[in-house]
Amino acid sequence: MAESLKSFASFNNKNEIQITIGNETRPVSIHLDGQTCWERCHPTFISKKRKVLLTCPRKVGHSSIRFYLNAQNEMFDDDWVWIEDQNRHPKTWLTEEEYLEFVTELYQPNKRVIMHSYENIPEGWKDKSNSFASNTKILKRGSEESKEFLGDNCPWDYGMKETPRNYAEGRDSEMTPPFQELDFFKDWTSYLLVRDPWERFISGLITEMDNGMSCPWIYDMETDTEEGWGKYYNSAKRILYFCPPERLLLGGLEGAQMNHTFVLSRPLWNGKSMYDTYDNLIHYKHDIDYTKTELGLMHPSTDSMKKTAGAIDSLIKLGFINDKIREKYQQNQSHNMYSHTHINVTPEIRQRVVEELQEDEDLKEWWDTCKKYVQMDYDALKINKQKFVKT
Repeated sequence: MAESLKSFASFNNKNEIQITIGNETRPVSIHLDGQTCWERCHPTFISKKRKVLLTCPRKVGHSSIRFYLNAQNEMFDDDWVWIEDQNRHPKTWLTEEEYLEFVTELYQPNKRVIMHSYENIPEGWKDKSNSFASNTKILKRGSEESKEFLGDNCPWDYGMKETPRNYAEGRDSEMTPPFQELDFFKDWTSYLLVRDPWERFISGLITEMDNGMSCPWIYDMETDTEEGWGKYYNSAKRILYFCPPERLLLGGLEGAQMNHTFVLSRPLWNGKSMYDTYDNLIHYKHDIDYTKTELGLMHPSTDSMKKTAGAIDSLIKLGFINDKIREKYQQNQSHNMYSHTHINVTPEIRQRVVEELQEDEDLKEWWDTCKKYVQMDYDALKINKQKFVKT
């Protein structure tokens, strides 16, 4: 009966731990913050017995992957953990000894970054007993050193331009490294599930348009008439026209975050992108066909959903998921695909209107700006294409 209160009170849990660095022992309360801790910014799953980190960014089928990995745990007594909810904190999936090693390394010199906008660094940061600033790499936003370490076209670059007062003197941000950059994970293998960057952006864009009070998808069922299509098209066009591409692709502003569309190649960590850092890349496969219903609507065909399990097929070949799970659900419960193997498949009509919007002259500059930022992902992928595993 008291679990709800206990859960609420946990938000005030500082998770302090005593660590020793050199000759000094002190308490620290760790924060795994910033867009640089990729395993917490993007849906990530770990298997300690395999020593595997598997990151599945949004819009690459991670909902179905969550379902299948849970089934893998239940049916085969496996150990997959999703770094989310109560398991966002490493303390929940590391032993006490492992956690102490993890935190101690995190507080070694220059393992963390503090971003700031001060003209003069606060005196308190120079105090070695200040666990927030001690041993950190301190970078000023917009500086050459910052761009070299974290890259350009980062969320704060757009934020400083669009809402300068939010980034004025006094705002500081702690940035922690990707887990796999710590020595604790040096003998682990990391995998990143990769979808074509433009396809991923379009799919994410459709999702983000679903999240606002001016959502065009309320007209999904009205598009068979000229009037209905006009409402549909113009409602979607208005959203795009008044939403800066940078907010979708970079972030950096207050309020709701468009985390289904953020580029994966920024920010960097120590000059390297996600694509540079992950050991292996997994090609995202979907291969869903659409068929017309008696009412004239286009829906994913049952045959195509039976032929492919998308990214699940790749994870089966890598030994992360047992094929018997696919048989149980995709083959034996094919009448219910949207609850397991093909969760959140984008309706065809939404893809169609976005394709038409890409040809709208009024939006040409908007789309060109989007393509400029998405190109950063293509560029980063190009120099890492040898990392794709054969599945």
